[in-house]
Amino acid sequence: MRFRVITAVALAYVGTVIGAGFASGQEVWQFFSRFGAHGLWGIVLVTAIFAMVGAVALDRGRQGLENFADLLHRVYSPRIVRLSEGMIDAFLFAGLSVAVAGGGSTLTHFGLNAWLGKLVTLAIILYIGYLGVDGVMKINALIVPYLIFVIVITSFIVGYRQSAVPGPAIHSWHWFLSALLYVSYNLFTAVLVLVGLGGKMSSRREVWYAAGLGGMILGFLLYVEHRVLTVLPLIQDLPMLTVANHANSHLGTLYAVSLWLALLTTGVGIAFVFRQRYGSHKLLGLTLVLILTQWSFQTLVSHFYPVMGSLSVILWLPVFVSIRGAK
Repeated sequence: MRFRVITAVALAYVGTVIGAGFASGQEVWQFFSRFGAHGLWGIVLVTAIFAMVGAVALDRGRQGLENFADLLHRVYSPRIVRLSEGMIDAFLFAGLSVAVAGGGSTLTHFGLNAWLGKLVTLAIILYIGYLGVDGVMKINALIVPYLIFVIVITSFIVGYRQSAVPGPAIHSWHWFLSALLYVSYNLFTAVLVLVGLGGKMSSRREVWYAAGLGGMILGFLLYVEHRVLTVLPLIQDLPMLTVANHANSHLGTLYAVSLWLALLTTGVGIAFVFRQRYGSHKLLGLTLVLILTQWSFQTLVSHFYPVMGSLSVILWLPVFVSIRGAK
């Protein structure tokens, strides 16, 4: 058992999911906390799904799957494959636009012009994506522990100061559907990244340890943010950054840094997938996402993510198709 590799892969998994909307609190509010107490059940559900599907995706990569298009061809007709390929590219662009737009919003906290902040964020994402699988693992091994620390500290400081209030009266099944949409969208990029990282795994046991650790970390972070968001009277563009600033100006600065770093980890995962699909020489084509960043971060999250979650299921379900000759 190579625990260093297992931990590095688990952190890369977390870094792929914990990006733009997650660290800001916007995703957690939209998909969980607005349902009040029911949102907690949604968190339990997605934690289990993250662990299970993550393990299957890693195992496919361990078995030698390198081109996700090959897997699509095994499952769907040529027409559906072409549609799926188009959806993958569209979702990559949409997801990266959210990360870059959030990066611009976050860097205004440090006095930087929003458009300059977007350019800086995108340039770093493309550079790390160019480095390939080792770059993805190294950057997440450095950034994700810091993200976990700051999110947990902020959540517990704010949660300690405020008392929980009853959640909104929303039909109980809505939280279930919302949780499925959330995990479906996030699994789209995560599955593509994990297939690429699967070659680092030497056994099925390592696969399950890495995916299980990643799923548990994600579930825990969802929970600690949920504790804060359910007591806020108003949800703004970057709610977790707002409450960190209100709690303590220094904590606000630390959270702003962590939010920007979280945006990087999501963007890096997307750039890595794009590199795997088209080669490093096509990465500059991702600069076109700047066109989509004219909309606000909150608008992008609330409109893009539910639609992408509904459609993403056809992109990650193929990983459950068995591959002969598995070890």
